[in-house]
Amino acid sequence: MTSESVPVGTGPHVLRRINVVTVLDALRAGGPQRVADLVTATGLSRPAVTRAIEALRAEGWAEDADQGEESGAGREGRIGRPAAVVRFRSGAGHVLGADVGPHKILAMVADLDGNVIAERRHDTHRLRRGEDVLRALLGIATEVLAEAGVPADEVLSAAIGSPGLVDPGTGTVTLAPSIPGWASLPVAAELRSLLACPIAVHNDVNLAVLAERWRGTATATENLVFVQWGARVGAGIMIDGRLLQGANAAAGEIGFLDLAEQPGSDGVITRDTMGPFERQVGASAIIELALAEAKGRGDTRLAEVMLRARPHDDAAALFDAASAGSAIAESIIDQIAARFARGLATACLLLDPELIVIGGGVSRAGERLLTVVERHLRRRALVRPRLALSALGDTAVAVGGIRSALDDVDRRYLSPAALGAGR
Repeated sequence: MTSESVPVGTGPHVLRRINVVTVLDALRAGGPQRVADLVTATGLSRPAVTRAIEALRAEGWAEDADQGEESGAGREGRIGRPAAVVRFRSGAGHVLGADVGPHKILAMVADLDGNVIAERRHDTHRLRRGEDVLRALLGIATEVLAEAGVPADEVLSAAIGSPGLVDPGTGTVTLAPSIPGWASLPVAAELRSLLACPIAVHNDVNLAVLAERWRGTATATENLVFVQWGARVGAGIMIDGRLLQGANAAAGEIGFLDLAEQPGSDGVITRDTMGPFERQVGASAIIELALAEAKGRGDTRLAEVMLRARPHDDAAALFDAASAGSAIAESIIDQIAARFARGLATACLLLDPELIVIGGGVSRAGERLLTVVERHLRRRALVRPRLALSALGDTAVAVGGIRSALDDVDRRYLSPAALGAGR
């Protein structure tokens, strides 16, 4: 609970609402419990806990649980008739999170405990226009709700992750070079024809860093950077447990760093193309460098492999070649890792993160890549953060959408100001 969520004013009604939230938080954190367990967990009096439970039941946020569901600590050493057990009603509503990108749409439906009960994936490689991607998103959202058995009016909030820049006030995507025609489309408005709930559109990497902080590699970390390394390169930044978005929600666009030794035309930033750093280390840059080196050294086998990988931006083919013993592939990985470490060093010097999590398609190369990047970063950073691969893989953005939507539900329904006001 934050100070921002505490209702203005004083008096018994305010104290009762705060008590209700305190009991609710204990139920959500500790699972099904007896009144006596909740008294211990919250430090409230038994009458205060009982009144809070009654209020939560009346509003549909709590219900009786089976005796077998009670948390283990509360069951030990008990004799006599078992007391009633109460649990948070996680099925009282649902949330939807989705990742919309140039390669896929991934949509998930979760209950209010964040348990994913259905997900649907759709390949968007062949979709050439933003309008086609939007239609596909509407179709996937409809399908995933049907699979979950969740009526649209039971979705309390939805959050969509999109590449590019997003206006924080309107949720409009203002820049999305990787999906032609996607910028300025009424994504949230179209989804409201399906869902009668608030719909937020976020930068995809900002959702990914929320996901890693919630259920990924960074659960115990307050200061971290998540770097999405694929065809495009971007970063989500969390400082002291808070997402850093910047004045124009453009923080973390490290793909537009210009790290050229001799800045020239290649370093000019234009809003509708790839940034200078992406042109140095993105998946297509890796493939083109590998292809040029293979042709130059007469390695026809590696050249054929990279030609097959080119249409799909599949940099993993290079790492497979290195694992198979290709010295040229090993050399290219070292060159790319050195370039990438220069960009990471900039983030380290500016932000001093405790942890940098690397996700995206290139991260599928695994520990081999991480080791080489770490070796190059060691020479460029005053204080070296830990490096880790994403624990969530290509689900990070959709999982972050679930987390963002749950946060919205907490603010609107489960804060002291909201509880008691009804839905």
